[in-house]
Amino acid sequence: MLSELLIKDHIQLQNRVDSWEDAIQVASEPLLKKEFISEVYIQEMIANVKELGPYIVIAPKIAIPHARPEAGVKKLGMSLLQLKENVLFSKKEEHAANLIIVLAAINNETHLKALAQLSDMLSQPENVETLIHSDSKEQILEMIVKYSN
Repeated sequence: MLSELLIKDHIQLQNRVDSWEDAIQVASEPLLKKEFISEVYIQEMIANVKELGPYIVIAPKIAIPHARPEAGVKKLGMSLLQLKENVLFSKKEEHAANLIIVLAAINNETHLKALAQLSDMLSQPENVETLIHSDSKEQILEMIVKYSN
């Protein structure tokens, strides 16, 4: 399931971004271009962080921006932005992320298996480091496929 959502075209590798807002915008671009989401969804994800704080930083180095399905999700999808230089979602270092994984869920259930597989993959600190330091989309995809069974 995870490998069906996080495909090569949805993965981006970049050195840095200027702000956490840019991180969400850039990470969302593949889903926006393929019409999985609307621009409204991106603005809603940013508004959620401004309103609720950096709750999307779910673990060290990992942020999973998302919003309500009705905020502009057209199709179930995920995208990943790997940043070599972390971006801060608050003034605290604990809210720094190098992996920005956008989740576009169409309802409260269809994404759960992929999310469980993603959680399993990211629960291993060595996997997180491998994802951050991968030099190609192919290396990242290898790990995604490994956890998609």
